[in-house]
Amino acid sequence: MQISLFTVLILMVLTAVGFLVGRRRAYAVSSGHASRLHSLPSYYGYYIALWTGVPAFILLAIYGMFGNDAVNALAGAQMHRAGEAVHAEFERALSEDEDIARLEAELATLENRRIYAREAIERDSELVPNAGEYPAQSPAERQQALSSEINRLAAEHEARAEVLAGQVEAQTDDALARAGFVYSRLSDERRELMINDARAIAFGEGVASRDTPEINALASAMRPFHEVLRSSMALAALALAIGGLAYARSRISSSFRARNRVEGAISVLLLLASVIAIATTIGIVLSLLFESVRFFSAINWRIDEFLFGTQWSPQIAIREGQVGQTGAFGAVPLFAGTALITVIAMLVAVPVGLFAAIYLSEYASTGVRGWAKPVLEILAGIPTVVYGFFALLTVGPLLRDALLLLGYENAVTQSALAAGLVMGVMIIPFVSSLADDVINAVPQSLRDGAYAMGATKSETVRQVIFPAALPGIVGAVLLAVSRAVGETMIVVMAAGQGANLTANPLESVTTITVQIVMLLTGDQEFDSPKTLSAFALGLVLFVLTLILNVIALRVVQRYREKYD
Repeated sequence: MQISLFTVLILMVLTAVGFLVGRRRAYAVSSGHASRLHSLPSYYGYYIALWTGVPAFILLAIYGMFGNDAVNALAGAQMHRAGEAVHAEFERALSEDEDIARLEAELATLENRRIYAREAIERDSELVPNAGEYPAQSPAERQQALSSEINRLAAEHEARAEVLAGQVEAQTDDALARAGFVYSRLSDERRELMINDARAIAFGEGVASRDTPEINALASAMRPFHEVLRSSMALAALALAIGGLAYARSRISSSFRARNRVEGAISVLLLLASVIAIATTIGIVLSLLFESVRFFSAINWRIDEFLFGTQWSPQIAIREGQVGQTGAFGAVPLFAGTALITVIAMLVAVPVGLFAAIYLSEYASTGVRGWAKPVLEILAGIPTVVYGFFALLTVGPLLRDALLLLGYENAVTQSALAAGLVMGVMIIPFVSSLADDVINAVPQSLRDGAYAMGATKSETVRQVIFPAALPGIVGAVLLAVSRAVGETMIVVMAAGQGANLTANPLESVTTITVQIVMLLTGDQEFDSPKTLSAFALGLVLFVLTLILNVIALRVVQRYREKYD
């Protein structure tokens, strides 16, 4: 049995013992007369139980949140220390290598020339070449040529440094020192990947993507720190629980206000739950924002190209000069595809769902409502992958055959129309069920008053019930829109994955959520604009949803009917 689980079980037993000790202590100080106590005996038990369990569990929770980071930091520090000697040998090899010295000198010369060309551009003057230095060029052309040459030499310098690093590693017999040298030279993203692989090997946390001697050495360095920290936290938690029990027991007296303390603790717990909910929302927004900033920084802050560009091809080239090297991150096709499918789905779901809700709540008999409403809500329980199969194998081919019969020769199986229709069917229960509940919540007195004024049932629904239920209906529609915007499986299977900018519902399109899944699926590195673009898409989707909610609130405030 793991120490952490064993510790939790002991803490639960101590908490239960604390409750019993509290009750028994309360009867003891009152000589068996509970009426002499300020609070009921159970409150004294709860008080000691809180002091016994809460601080210890908080300590374990803190360890659960930061324990892995502490182990990683300690193991990383040991790796840095182990690799210092090898790194010093590598630095010596760099300083003595003639090729490295030559490349660094050439890079410095070219950098000075590029600065000179940049200054010429700022002065709007011509370059004055030295004899035989370079042919006549404009400052901009010269700067571009120098930048290309600097990049080539920098790549050559890095390649030569990697060769020297490999030679130094081969000469190192100590596996830990070699692993420390490799660890210290990695970028933050690759270092995180190495840590994850080492934790998978050391503690079975998932499956390691690689199994190298360096990763095994890091895993071996992690295990002692993990055992020491886990054992220390377990002992500290037990000591804290026992100390809390003893302290709380010493405070029990007949005049002690145990009920006030317990209810105060419950109030703090409720407040903490609210703070956690708010902090989670803030954390989601900040995580999207920080990663989006990294993405925009990687594409040189071409935000206008991202928001208004019409070509989406996030592939990054492997070598310089390859087509699409910097990627094309124009997200307009994704926005257009998301909007097109959402509009089609809403054109199906909102009228059908709203009319169904009105019928079930105002016109249907009790018997019809008893079986129709559960049958309608079954649609909400069908997995989205089933809807996707239905759209791909049934709806898509039917639409294609119908369009071919009508003479539309470019008909395809995967289209925005097929995805939107099936998604609309899936969303009908979200609209109908919520709208039905809202309509039923309208006071019966409003209906009776309308009938007393001579209004018909349809007039009552249209002029009294619908305005009164408008805020809830708008909320139902908003929930349906959010469900449509966030749907992925139906779009992947029924609409395709091509980022086509089109308003034709008969063509294949893709959505924001589909691209986010595609960008984050598989073994990805979070130092590439291709992967980071998923967070920018998520941020845009969040902002659009927020704007939609604000607009809906304004609509409700303007058209809502108020009744006394």
